[in-house]
Amino acid sequence: MVVVSDTGPLLHLHEAGALELLPKMASVSIPGMVESELSRYATISIPPWLHISPLSQPSISKSIAWQEAGLVDEGEAFALALALELKCDWFLTDDAAARLLGESMGLEVHGSLGIVLFAAAKGLTTIQEAHQILIALKNSSLWLSPKVFHAAEMALDEIQNSK
Repeated sequence: MVVVSDTGPLLHLHEAGALELLPKMASVSIPGMVESELSRYATISIPPWLHISPLSQPSISKSIAWQEAGLVDEGEAFALALALELKCDWFLTDDAAARLLGESMGLEVHGSLGIVLFAAAKGLTTIQEAHQILIALKNSSLWLSPKVFHAAEMALDEIQNSK
């Protein structure tokens, strides 16, 4: 599975101590802009499993146009352009505008919570570990409404009951 991420999920999973879930799931690529944002927002070393992929000139032009139109910010724009260029299986973002734009372009979009739930459903982490990660995400810089957090907990319960 090929995954492209913007900064949000990488940052939030790092803050929750769960970044290592990603290489268990997929090959993960980011544009250089996301690498730059990560170094600005966190003291995160880029792990060797995280591939930094250059963008073609047409993809750079698309990302600039999306920014100029006010649709998404720079990191999200470059990551979306890379996702389209690589024809990725999943695009990872915790940004609502990037999620909507990605879905409108036919991308399958997931956020930090979806990654944790997927990992639990596939047995890549235990239900108990996944629950702790959800709590850590709630306490990270990721903004979660109580409703969304409760829905994630309920989904985790359903995963546990289906096993």
